[in-house]
Amino acid sequence: MEVLRKQQNNQKSLIGPNVLEICQNADICFLALHGGIGENGQLQALFDIYGIQYTGSCYESSLLAMNKIISKELMAFNGINTPRWDIYDFEKELPEINYPVVVKPNDNGSSIGVVILNNSDDLHTALEGIKDISHTILIEEKIEGREFSVGIIGKTALPVIEIIPKKGFFDYQSKYQAGASEEISPANIPDSLAEELQNTALKVYNLLGLKVYSRIDFIVDKDNVIYCIEANSLPGMTQTSLLPQEAFANQISYEDLCELIIKESLKKYS
Repeated sequence: MEVLRKQQNNQKSLIGPNVLEICQNADICFLALHGGIGENGQLQALFDIYGIQYTGSCYESSLLAMNKIISKELMAFNGINTPRWDIYDFEKELPEINYPVVVKPNDNGSSIGVVILNNSDDLHTALEGIKDISHTILIEEKIEGREFSVGIIGKTALPVIEIIPKKGFFDYQSKYQAGASEEISPANIPDSLAEELQNTALKVYNLLGLKVYSRIDFIVDKDNVIYCIEANSLPGMTQTSLLPQEAFANQISYEDLCELIIKESLKKYS
């Protein structure tokens, strides 16, 4: 924390004028940001320095979840299945690539910059497109299968939701454009698979030290092998976002979900 205090002027410059002063007058701040300082732990660290209470995970676990390489290394080391990957940082030669692959920034949210490549034709264009987003790029094995997500509130896994994009994959447009994806919760899958997805989500949640709430994303292949893609420390919170839909499937209204997140977050400070 002492290191963070020494960096507080640099951190403060990342947010607008008077924001900290306003937040200091609040009982608790409800964080609903995507990417950048909202999910990489910088804002949480700054709030800690200024004694501001906030919803969701602390800065350490936010950093771990946002850094895809670190989180995948932790998952792999602890026996949690995740697609194979390579790292590229523009200063090294490209690794040998076995297509198809998913190319993505190492530390960004909302699927911004994510590209699926079936061959090398568009590789250079994809890398250049990510260059301004992140210096480090993840080149990940593409798993063919169904997309699922599991939300977590406190220590409870919510019903599994299946995401069926109407075009391509669950990219930025599919996430935020109404009608671009079909989402089914509870997912139409065997109870045994649903339970395995929920248990794996809780393992990832605990492994990364996440608190209060989160959403863990998966691909399940044709043999029902589960691959964890990533963890989201601040899941989307529009009324049609995945986590609220899962909560609704568990008889939790949007209003009650927001109140539950606040109550769970206040436990961090009691």
